[in-house]
Amino acid sequence: MSDFVASVQYNDLKGTVAADRSDTESMAQYLVGEGLAAEGERVIGYRISFNENHGNEYEPGVLVYLQKGSFDDPDKVVRAVDIEMTGPKFFSFFKRFSLVLMQDGLDLSNVTVDGPHYDD
Repeated sequence: MSDFVASVQYNDLKGTVAADRSDTESMAQYLVGEGLAAEGERVIGYRISFNENHGNEYEPGVLVYLQKGSFDDPDKVVRAVDIEMTGPKFFSFFKRFSLVLMQDGLDLSNVTVDGPHYDD
């Protein structure tokens, strides 16, 4: 399993995710303020996961991937930081967030959705 590809034991559902960063809240600044990141480290990604949930409500684990260097000349080491954060707090760092999960292996290329739609 790659650190940068989502995967679980059976992969019953697979999908995509897209997000726009908030214009007012910065995860990097939050992490620096909490002493979890240094100035000069950029947030380059996230992993949200939990294992062996049997119907209980709880906060998932949040890993934030940090990298030093510029966009054009990044360091070759990515640092992962495990943070505790509620769902609402996590989503406050995004202006828009879209996650789509579908049963793996379905061909939905000629399917029309009947019902509510969320615009991009």
